[in-house]
Amino acid sequence: MPFGCNRSKFADIWLPDGTVKSLSIEGAAILQGFPGWYEFPNETATAGSIIGYSVPPSFATQLFMSAQSILKGAKV
Repeated sequence: MPFGCNRSKFADIWLPDGTVKSLSIEGAAILQGFPGWYEFPNETATAGSIIGYSVPPSFATQLFMSAQSILKGAKV
């Protein structure tokens, strides 16, 4: 079996009992907060890049709220 990049699956998750599960593009999209109606390209590498470079909305909200709180407390 040749070594190289396997693009048939998106990511592996190792469970505490040693079991390895594959995370699908759909599963990764759900974790990142993509809506169910969002359509990804058929190419796994492209879809994976879109998901990988995305920022979950809940994280962006928390980051904004933190920055806003810090800026409100700053003396000008």
